[in-house]
Amino acid sequence: MINNKKVFAIIMAAGKGTRIGATDRPKVMFEVAGRPIIGWGIEPLEKLKKEGIVDRIITVVGFFGDHVIDYLGERSEFVWQKEQLGTGHAALQAEQLIAGEEGYTIITNGDHALYTKETYQKVLETAVKDNLTVGFAVVKSNDRFDSYGRVIRDDQGKIKSIIEKPEATEEQQKIPERNINLWVVDNKWLFSALKKIKQSAVKKEYYLVDIAKLAIDEGMKIETVAIDNEDEALGINTEEDRSETEKILKDRC
Repeated sequence: MINNKKVFAIIMAAGKGTRIGATDRPKVMFEVAGRPIIGWGIEPLEKLKKEGIVDRIITVVGFFGDHVIDYLGERSEFVWQKEQLGTGHAALQAEQLIAGEEGYTIITNGDHALYTKETYQKVLETAVKDNLTVGFAVVKSNDRFDSYGRVIRDDQGKIKSIIEKPEATEEQQKIPERNINLWVVDNKWLFSALKKIKQSAVKKEYYLVDIAKLAIDEGMKIETVAIDNEDEALGINTEEDRSETEKILKDRC
């Protein structure tokens, strides 16, 4: 709990991992620095749970999801995403467990092995302090994280939306401010919003990033939170990402 409000965590771990060559196990079960990616990914949330800040951890599984369930065991609750219909659809699968609860929900990717407890706390504490409906972490980079969504702002610097790269114009792809898919969202509002997301035009998926535009359209408070170490934003989609992540993890020790 934080400020007497419950905190939930949803880890999205249902993806197949085509770019990394996953065939007989999900991407999050590929090893990096001696343990599965999801083992690194859940650890900071477990620390926050041990400290009484996070109340429940829910992992969304899909492709060979039994591997994740067998590995994590009692470290998490689980829900299934039977069809790969995007990140918004993945987060919606936790509705059966926590919809209607007062509090905040952290949403994160299971293929991120580098987030720290301090980074989660920074985004969470900002959301609580500023009474946000939606808070999300960002980095600014011209030469890294090219596949990440771009943060669209107006002339006054206010957030207008987030657009995923496949849907972005050539000009939008030049925007350096990247959404790194670490969210803190008002839990009650979250599940009503997820049901309003429309299928994307290009990939025919339901993008979690679309909750940003919904929050703005509904007059809700939304802010970005810049993370201190941009290396943490590195997700594992390719063998090159895995090698870079492993080097960073080993350097931390």
